[in-house]
Amino acid sequence: MYAWYAIYTKANGEKRISMNLKEDNIECYLPLKKTLRQWSDRKKWIEEPLFRCYLFVRVSHIEFFNVLNMPGVVSYVSFGGQPQSIPDQQIENIKKLVEQQEREVILSRENLEKGQNAEVLLGPFKGMQGEVVKICGNYRIVIRIETLGCSLYANVSRDEIQVLRRKRFDSQNIKHTKSPNYRKKRTIYADSLS
Repeated sequence: MYAWYAIYTKANGEKRISMNLKEDNIECYLPLKKTLRQWSDRKKWIEEPLFRCYLFVRVSHIEFFNVLNMPGVVSYVSFGGQPQSIPDQQIENIKKLVEQQEREVILSRENLEKGQNAEVLLGPFKGMQGEVVKICGNYRIVIRIETLGCSLYANVSRDEIQVLRRKRFDSQNIKHTKSPNYRKKRTIYADSLS
């Protein structure tokens, strides 16, 4: 089974590693952003990695160790010694954010407050689901990349989004050991359970 993983690379080697992985028929994704660079004699637009020293690969257990043998690859991004897979939908959302040209996408390592789950109905992010937060009076669609400890966000208007309702279910049959009134019918929201 194939899954996306983030790999940690040597500095400034992301593009070269991406080319080497593609030559070995390993699916990879390197999000790039355009940046205006100033030299002493000129200015030039260049493409540089959005996530410095990181690259995404989609591998099965067969190619998993082949990636580590690539020159410039340091390791998989891991927690507790275990490489962490990234959901396909999260990679698709990153692609959608990065590939559109209409709005600036911002990479933040700040701990943004939790927003409401929403879907974008109009505009360049149509179909994307994420969190909507209000920062400095502007609504922003946020994609959290917990594996890398960061978030991507872009401005959206309130008219472009629809807040997703939380799923409700009846908890009549759930037993509560600490409460003597556990037979009372209560409504619980699915995202409040953990």
